[in-house]
Amino acid sequence: MSLSKKTVHDLLSDSSFPLFLLLVGAFFLTVFFRISASVVLPLEGVRLGMSASLIGFISSVHFYAYAFLQPVSGVLHDRYGPVRVVIFGLLLTAASCLLLTLVRTPFTLGAWRLLSGFGVAPMYSAVLVFQAFAFPPERYCFYAAINMGLSSLGAIVSVAPLGFAIDIFGMTVTFALLAAVPLLMSFFLMTKASKDPIRLSSAGNADRGLLSILPGIWNAVLFVFKTPRLRALQTLWAISSASLLTFQGLWGVSWFAAAFDASPASARFWSSLVSVGMMMGPILTSGVVVTPASLPAAMRKVSTANSLSWFFLLAAAWWSPAVWVGGVGALVVGMTSGMRGVFSLAAITAISPAGKRGSVFGAMNMTAVLSAVVFQWGTGFIIDHFPGAVPGTFTAEGYFAGFLAVACAMAASLLALKPLGRDPLRPEPGME
Repeated sequence: MSLSKKTVHDLLSDSSFPLFLLLVGAFFLTVFFRISASVVLPLEGVRLGMSASLIGFISSVHFYAYAFLQPVSGVLHDRYGPVRVVIFGLLLTAASCLLLTLVRTPFTLGAWRLLSGFGVAPMYSAVLVFQAFAFPPERYCFYAAINMGLSSLGAIVSVAPLGFAIDIFGMTVTFALLAAVPLLMSFFLMTKASKDPIRLSSAGNADRGLLSILPGIWNAVLFVFKTPRLRALQTLWAISSASLLTFQGLWGVSWFAAAFDASPASARFWSSLVSVGMMMGPILTSGVVVTPASLPAAMRKVSTANSLSWFFLLAAAWWSPAVWVGGVGALVVGMTSGMRGVFSLAAITAISPAGKRGSVFGAMNMTAVLSAVVFQWGTGFIIDHFPGAVPGTFTAEGYFAGFLAVACAMAASLLALKPLGRDPLRPEPGME
């Protein structure tokens, strides 16, 4: 169902919309800093003479910190409201940027990744909780499209534009300027904090001690894994997210360079179309009105399309000599991943208890991020068995083998559609 101009105007004029856009901007920073290591660390690695294993370890510190704080962030959103939690995260993010304006050593680079992981950890679940609480559930796809579309720009800006800025201004000036962005955003959020509808509805919970969040975290994890339909959605979300991050955040450029004998610039451009697809996919779903009855069928369609897209990308890399064909494959993977993400989040929202959505999102996102670490390590293990002529390089066959394993995992994830069922999605009872 398409949106009329009047409907769009009504949705955009909602009093909660400006606050929603600020939270989406915070999530933009999450995506930006997740990918920025692919530009910063190789440059610093050459300057400092760091080994590839050390560079990989420094990069992964961000993901461990991010995953650890996911269930914590979710409970904090439910209790204190996402605006207050995000303000604190933005201040940590600004502090992490300032670390790179100092003397850069392996230690300070690791501290940057660690602090940035802690800083951006609350952003994703903050937007999910806010949009689920503040807007009509049947228009979830509209707001999710704005969220995922705008935030996906972070993956694009964090590669070529960031590298260009570092080349022109240097690392110190670039990250001093970047530190100003979260600081300004935190200031604007402070002026809007009193209008957080979640905070207003849960004001009594804020008086409880911080240690009292621990049972909430444990209950959320147990609730997800004990609830068949949430467990099915967890499987679909985790494997899709891990597959995308393995391509987008690690091997995509190297794979395209090897498979198509492309220059670094060409490989970066065509493989980055996956991020463009991540913007287009949610836009294509923005006019869909989701209902509890329609969500199971929507999940089946987009999950199947997403799985097939990975085999299309494999075929393009194996049989086509033209790098643009691989770019089309990457674009399709990104589009179907974005669509799958929108409907997955809508389904999770429909099933989760209204007052515990932050806890559920946090617990599930932790598993998704840890799955990405496993996928990156696993594909690296496979690719290592196909060394290239020059140390540190690998063959196209190695990347194909690694991503064949990814595609098979995506196909296997479709088995989770059976416990999801076909009945309308309703909030699941049993979480205290």
